[in-house]
Amino acid sequence: MKKTKINLKTVLMNLFLVFFCFSIILDLHVFYNSLSTLIRALFISILFGIIIVKESNKKERKLFILYAVLLLAYIFGHHINALHFKSFLPDNLNYSLINELLYFYKMITNIFLFYIIYKLNIRYLNLQRCIKIIVLFMSLSIIVSDVLAISYTAYNFDNTSIPFYKWFTLEKYDFRYGSSKGFFDMSNQIVALFLLYLPVITSEAYQRKKISNYILEALIILAMLLIGNRLAVYGTIIELLVLSIIYFIISFKQKKNYVFYIINAIFIISIFIIIPFSPLKMRQIYYDAIYNNKDLSFMQKMEETQDQNIYRSELENKLIEKKVDPKFYLNSYPYEYDLEFWNDISTKNVELTGNARYMEQAMIKRLKEVNNNSLDNLFGLTYVRVMNVFNIEKDYIMQFYSVGIFGCIIFLGFYFGAVMYISIKILFDIHNKFNVQNVSMLFGVVFVLLSAYFSGNILNSINMIMAITVILSVLINEVRVKKNRENKERILGFDVSLDSKEDIVNKCMNLKTPTFIVNVNPLIVLDHYKSVEKRNIFNEQLIQIPDGEGVVLVSKLRGGNINKRIAGIDLMLALCEASNKDKRRIYLYGAKEGVAKKAKKELEKKYPSINIVGTSSGYGDQSKVLEDIKKTKTEILFVALGSPLQEDFIIKNMKHISSVKVWMPVGGSFDVISGNISRAPKIIQSLKLEWLYRMVKEPKRLKGVFKLGKFVLLAIFEKNV
Repeated sequence: MKKTKINLKTVLMNLFLVFFCFSIILDLHVFYNSLSTLIRALFISILFGIIIVKESNKKERKLFILYAVLLLAYIFGHHINALHFKSFLPDNLNYSLINELLYFYKMITNIFLFYIIYKLNIRYLNLQRCIKIIVLFMSLSIIVSDVLAISYTAYNFDNTSIPFYKWFTLEKYDFRYGSSKGFFDMSNQIVALFLLYLPVITSEAYQRKKISNYILEALIILAMLLIGNRLAVYGTIIELLVLSIIYFIISFKQKKNYVFYIINAIFIISIFIIIPFSPLKMRQIYYDAIYNNKDLSFMQKMEETQDQNIYRSELENKLIEKKVDPKFYLNSYPYEYDLEFWNDISTKNVELTGNARYMEQAMIKRLKEVNNNSLDNLFGLTYVRVMNVFNIEKDYIMQFYSVGIFGCIIFLGFYFGAVMYISIKILFDIHNKFNVQNVSMLFGVVFVLLSAYFSGNILNSINMIMAITVILSVLINEVRVKKNRENKERILGFDVSLDSKEDIVNKCMNLKTPTFIVNVNPLIVLDHYKSVEKRNIFNEQLIQIPDGEGVVLVSKLRGGNINKRIAGIDLMLALCEASNKDKRRIYLYGAKEGVAKKAKKELEKKYPSINIVGTSSGYGDQSKVLEDIKKTKTEILFVALGSPLQEDFIIKNMKHISSVKVWMPVGGSFDVISGNISRAPKIIQSLKLEWLYRMVKEPKRLKGVFKLGKFVLLAIFEKNV
C-alpha cells in the first residue's frame, strides 16, 4: 500500500512540474483569456482533490473545512452587501454573482497550490530546472521577436518598429514603439515574473559558477531593458545590487566568488550605459514634455488624440487641458453622470490628473463615496463593479476596494503569513537556513509583493498566483525540514549520527521511506561542505555514519560525542547479515567488470540465506541498470562508483525507484569483499591506523594526509557553514 502512495506522489509531482513549466505558454496573448485561467485553476483543483483523498490526514481536512466555512461566510456577507449598492450610473455596473465567484475561485488557488507542494514535498532541486526553462523561453521570445520587429510593444498590441539596435541611432523616438514584450499579454506580469525568478538564477550563478547561469542573467537583463518600464529596469538594478550585498554578508568568512561580483558589476554598469538610449529614458522625456508643454513632434500619433473638429463640452476641454485620459471620463466613469466629481478633477494639478493610476483610484474612491456604506470597508464594492469602471493598477488598493479587508485576509493573507513564517524559521536557525538559496527566493518574493503596489495586475492574475505561491511553498518546504539533532552532531555543516552500528542496522530494517546512508569522512566533507545543495541533501537523510577516523578525532577535539568510527564496509556487511535473516532483496552495482559478481559469491558463502537479486559493473549502461533494479524490486542497493559519482547517482535516482529503501554508497567495498584488495589486519584496525595501511598500499593516497590536516583545522576553528 505504501509503495502505491510513493508512486502516486512521484507521478503527481512530475505532472505538476511539467504543467508549471509549460503553463508560461498560456501567458501568450493568443491564449491569455478566461478559458486559460480556468484551465489552470481546474488543473490545480483536480490535483488538490486527488491529494486530499489519497494523502491528507484528519487534522488537515479539519483545517480545510474551517477555511471553507470562513470563505462561505465571507461570500455570503460580500453578496448581501453587494445587493445594497447604489451609484449615479444607470446600469449599477452590472454586478454578477457568477463572475464574482469565478474570481474568488481563482484567488483561492494559492491555498490549493500550497497544499499540493507541501504534501508532494517539492523542493528547490525539483523546481530550479523549471525556472530556468521558463526564464529562457520568456527572455528569448522577447529578444528574438524584438530583433525581428514582430514583437508587441510593452504598452499595446501594435508591433514594435524600433528594435533595440536602432535605439543608439536615434536622438529621440516614441518610447512605446521602442519597447517590446514579445507575444505576451501583460508586460507588468512578465516583469513581475522576471523579478521573481532573477534571484533564483542569480543564486545559481553564485553557487554553481556555470556560464549558462550568467547567460540566463544577461538574457533577463536585456529582456527587462526591452520592456522598458521603470519597474523592469530599476527593479533589475535593485535586485542585482541587493543580492550581491546579501551574498557578501552570507559568505563573509568564506572564500568569495569574485567572478560573480565582477560579472554582476559589469551587468549593472551596462544597464546604466544603455538607459540613456532606452525606452525608459524616452518615456521620461515624453512626460516631461507633457507637463512642461514642450514639443512632442518626435512622438508618433497617440491613440487617445481626438479629431480637433469634434465638438466638446466646456468640461471636456478643461479635462483635456489637464491631460486626463479621455477613456476615463467618456467610457469608464462618464462625466455626464457625475459632473460634481469631474468638475473637481478639472481643478487638480496636471501632474495628478495626467497620472493614470491617480485617476483610476480617484474614480473608484468616488464610487465608494457615493455608495456610502461602511460595510464596504469589510466586504468591498465587488470585483466585477470595480473592473467595470477600471482596473486599478495598484495591488492591495485594488483588492481593498473590490473585496474589502476580510477578502484581503482570505485571499492575500497566505502570502504575508508565509513570508513571516519563513523569516522566523530562518532567523531562529540562522546557521543552517540563512543561506544563498533561501534568502534569494525570499527576497524575490518580498520584492515582487512590494512591487505589486506600484505595478498592479499582479496578485489578481493566475500566472502570478501560481508563480509566487510555488516559490513560497517550496521555500516553506526548505525551511521546515526538522533536523533530527537529538542523536546527531554537526561537523562543518554536516550532521553525523551518534547511533551505534546495531541501532543503524535496526533503523534500516524498519524503514518505510527511502533513505540514503551518508558516509561522512574528511574527503566527502571537503568535497561538498561549500555546497548548500549537497549539504542539505545529506543532512535530510536519516543516517549519516562517521566513516573516518578524522571525523572521530575532530569530534573529540571539539568535546563532541562521536567515539567510534563506523566503516562503510562494516555497515554494509552488518546490513547483509541482517538481510540474511529477513530475505531482503539486495543489489550490487559498481566497481570493475566481474568484481560485483565475485563479491556476490563471497557474500553468499558468508551468508547462505542472503538474497542478492542482481549485480552490475560500474561501466555498463546506467539506464539498463536502473531498469534491472526496478524489475528485481530491490530493497537494499549498494553503489560502488567512488565519490562523488556514487553520491550523485543516489541523489539523482532515489526518488524514482520506490522499492529501494536503503541506498548506500560503499566505495571500494566490493574489491575488498571479493578479495581483489586486502583490508588492514584487525590489529591495525583496532589501533585506528587503517588509513595509514591503505596509504602504504596505495601511495597515491598520500595527498589525503594534507586534506585530513585541512579538515581538522577547518572543523576546529570554523563555525557551522
